[in-house]
Amino acid sequence: MKLDRRKFLKGVGATSVFTSLSGLAPGVASAKQPGSHNSLLDKRNGEVKYHTCARNCADRCLLKFRVQNGRMTYVSGAEEQEKTGTSPCVKGHTYVQYTYAADRILHPMKRVGKKGEGKWKRITWDEAYAEISSRLKQVIAEHGPEAVLPYSYSGHEGMIGKYGGPCRFFHKLGATQLDRLVCVFAAYEGLKSVTGTWRGPDPEDTPLTDCYVAWGQNETATNVHGIKYINRARDNGAKLLVVNPVRTPIASQADIWLQPRPSTDTHLAAGIMKYLVEKDLVDHDFIKQNTLGYDELVERLAEISYDEVEQVTGVPREKMFEFARVYGQSDKSVLRLGYGMQRNYNGARMSRAIAMLHAIAGNFGQVGNGFIYDNVQADDGMNYAKGTASHLRTNADTVQHVNMTEIAKAIHPTNPTAYGKPIKPIHALINYNGNFVAVAPDSNACRRGAMREDLFLVVHDFIMTDTAELADIIVPAATQFESDDYCPDYNCYYQQICEKVIEPVGESKDNWTFFKELAHHMGFDDPEFQVDHEGILRDFLDTDDYAYEGITYEKIAKEKFVKVNVPKPFFGDGKYFTESGKIELYSDYMKKAGFDPVIDLGLPEDEMIPEERDLPFRLLSPAIPQRANSSFYNVKYIRNFPAYFAKINPVDAEKYGIKNNDRIRLHNHRGEAHFVAMVTSQVVPGTVMAPKNNWRRMDPQGLDSCTNNLTTDKLTDMGGCSAYHSTRVGLSKA
Repeated sequence: MKLDRRKFLKGVGATSVFTSLSGLAPGVASAKQPGSHNSLLDKRNGEVKYHTCARNCADRCLLKFRVQNGRMTYVSGAEEQEKTGTSPCVKGHTYVQYTYAADRILHPMKRVGKKGEGKWKRITWDEAYAEISSRLKQVIAEHGPEAVLPYSYSGHEGMIGKYGGPCRFFHKLGATQLDRLVCVFAAYEGLKSVTGTWRGPDPEDTPLTDCYVAWGQNETATNVHGIKYINRARDNGAKLLVVNPVRTPIASQADIWLQPRPSTDTHLAAGIMKYLVEKDLVDHDFIKQNTLGYDELVERLAEISYDEVEQVTGVPREKMFEFARVYGQSDKSVLRLGYGMQRNYNGARMSRAIAMLHAIAGNFGQVGNGFIYDNVQADDGMNYAKGTASHLRTNADTVQHVNMTEIAKAIHPTNPTAYGKPIKPIHALINYNGNFVAVAPDSNACRRGAMREDLFLVVHDFIMTDTAELADIIVPAATQFESDDYCPDYNCYYQQICEKVIEPVGESKDNWTFFKELAHHMGFDDPEFQVDHEGILRDFLDTDDYAYEGITYEKIAKEKFVKVNVPKPFFGDGKYFTESGKIELYSDYMKKAGFDPVIDLGLPEDEMIPEERDLPFRLLSPAIPQRANSSFYNVKYIRNFPAYFAKINPVDAEKYGIKNNDRIRLHNHRGEAHFVAMVTSQVVPGTVMAPKNNWRRMDPQGLDSCTNNLTTDKLTDMGGCSAYHSTRVGLSKA
């Protein structure tokens, strides 16, 4: 049986350091020019290795590394791939320094002091394997295999590094399954209720559109290479419309920017739809041929007033009308929905409303229009069942599940729960590709759980993270550049190669080597633990999915990147993936979920406990360009970009007596976090913004605080997704 990515995610759970990045900067002088710096030019020579950036970013850049005498010396973009071009982003430029970081963990270590005390003893790999396997066997004998929990997410996005290697081990073990639903799944459900899918058209066709709408998306942080396609569209005369509660760089460049209050997007979309209907700017032919429930939508819109929309969103109606006119009068529009905006209690409902707006404007089914959210065609087409050896799990029908967003609840010292119900206690946790003490919401509770003396915590990482400092055993991880892998795109339609760039540094081991060798120490002798990296990749490619027709291991190895097969235009045949085969403006799917089947106007505050709902500020914690989730904190250059600031509107700053660079304290019933104030109109009154996933141990004020000390671990309305942005806080001077 072939398993697609979405179904799989629901069920799976001493080195010298480069101290300068001058050799990585573009535009270094030619050797023929006077004053050229030969030592910098030398870094660009050497053997070329192609490797895809496996961070959790929509760009998914294909990079070219230069290697001299077994050492990585230089990184550039693979200019052969137009999507990437010649240069990585600011983070990608640091990969040499990232790989040879001064604080890299190079050998296994065992805790010898109290948890969090920072006292370690160097041990051998044999000793580490003996300790880990012995403790796991003991836990299983006393409590059963579900007492073991893996935790991981996007520290490594390769098919082997994220899935194929580790999952084979945990399937065989019978461990509790981790539901990795933190990122995109609320919008999956909302979009599924409209078109039946979250997939969309090729972003490389964006230059052909008349209107580009960035809704809740910050391309400068997580899709910087996509901006060139937006700019090409604008060069061709397209309009740029932006909806975002934060004034992002692209919002500053927009023809029209709407700045609603956080998570009021359903109201805003409804207001725009109401205007389109009243001014006859909808596409009647498209609606008649492709949709169901338009009459019900018109009736629902009649119940919603512009006064209500303006009051809830804070967007002046004339500004909204201007947006609607430009949008409605465009022949073809591309709408790019961001990932962050759907991380709210009403995430699915907001996503649904925005997709409905795009539908009544007739913006599906042509090259140059469509709705882009999560283009996982290159990902879903692979054979997850075989690649992860899911058949090794013998308790698939009975095993307990833990949502990774609720990790604090699952490892609670006295009352472990998941999805609101009690679970069997977790007594062993293996953390890889992640840093849950910093990344998961309610960080204080995460730390309390990790500090349990009866929780055996193993961390496989290459630097000392907030989670690693609480471990019983730390085993050194190789970076992604030290093994072979594939990495599929999730914006454009590419499968890309990850060639091994260098040998593992120190005693580090890549994910598959670690879990394969640990499996052998556990006594697992299945054939699935005898294969090499190529064998796993071939298993993933053993698929009959149309997207991979004609695509082989040899083809990818030779060409470095291949575009999977996706019909164009997307939805060009007028067939949708809903039960009716139509775009559903009235949805029984939503009705069965307990929501209004057309437009549900519920807001996150409706679901908050009074002690949080009554706090004065909504907290936004988005990505920033200098970091990818919890990654890059080991790079000195990147650390110099502040991650412990909080942006506050001038109106609020005056009210609270806050000035630029003042130390401030944000707080709620989960805890407190300390930041430096930045007074700016980038955020609306009543909102503060602090970067996501900053580390506790990196707090420059030394107060062990981070943004996720404050964030909620309550799940979204549908899809089991995280709802970080449905958090309210109080504010005071520190």
